[in-house]
Parts: sequence; structure tokens; C-alpha cells
Amino acid sequence: MTKRPMIPRLDSGPQTLILVEEVERSVDFYRDVLRLEVRDGDTDRYAELDTGDGGVLLVVKREGTIAPIAVASLPDSPKGLTFVVEDAGFESWRKWLTKRGVEIEREAKLIHGGRSMIVRDPDKRRIEFKTAAVVKPPTRPPMPVMPRVE
Repeated sequence: MTKRPMIPRLDSGPQTLILVEEVERSVDFYRDVLRLEVRDGDTDRYAELDTGDGGVLLVVKREGTIAPIAVASLPDSPKGLTFVVEDAGFESWRKWLTKRGVEIEREAKLIHGGRSMIVRDPDKRRIEFKTAAVVKPPTRPPMPVMPRVE
């Protein structure tokens, strides 16, 4: 049994559906690289992956038998996914992705604080790893108290 290195878990929203060319190839990426757990499915047609906090990533074959049902509930597959990463885990994710040969397309420091890193999945969908923004308190002095007019 191989010991898995400690890197932070990804968390996301309730349910996201993406259409892909090859379910098995996408499951390999999301399971082995992004470390999402497979909950259900058959890799010929679809797979459900656990994104944490009750969230699900539903991977559906674009030309498969259940694609029309999926497309009816979703007008278009998202062009990208965003995963929130704790600031302390950002470097771990960069190293993990690099070791697996995943090209980091872009990194940025966000205008309101935090950081962002962009990679691509097997279908060239944009995957963003983003830390929370750091909001600074206002620097203006408080409003003066005006005398009450009666």
C-alpha cells in the first residue's frame, strides 16, 4: 500500500456538472491529481466525485446516453472550475501538480489579497486554485458625530 502525501483537501459547491470527451480519462485526472473521491458511476457514461462539504462533481460523457438528460438540466458545461485552497496549502498544491506533470498556466496575486493558480484538465477546462481574499479595513477616519437638530 502506497502512502499518500499530506496535501490539503479541496472543497467546492453543492453540484457541478461537466461534459467531457472521455469519462475514464477525466476521472483519472480528478481522482489521481486533484484527489477527489469517486462516489458512483461507470466510466463509460458518467462518474460522481465528492468535492467535500456535500459537494459533487458530476462528470458526463459529452456524446453519451445520459448527456441529453444532463444538458437539459444545464444549458452549458462550465468553462472552468474554482477550488478554494487554504493559504498554507497553496505551495503544497503547486508542488503536487508539478510532480504530476500538470502545467501551471498562470499564477497571480489577487488585487484584494489571496493568490490564484490556473491549470487545465484533460478537456482543456480551466481549473483555478484560489486562496481567500484578504480584505483590509478602511483607512479613512470614522465620520464625525453631528449635533442633533431638533
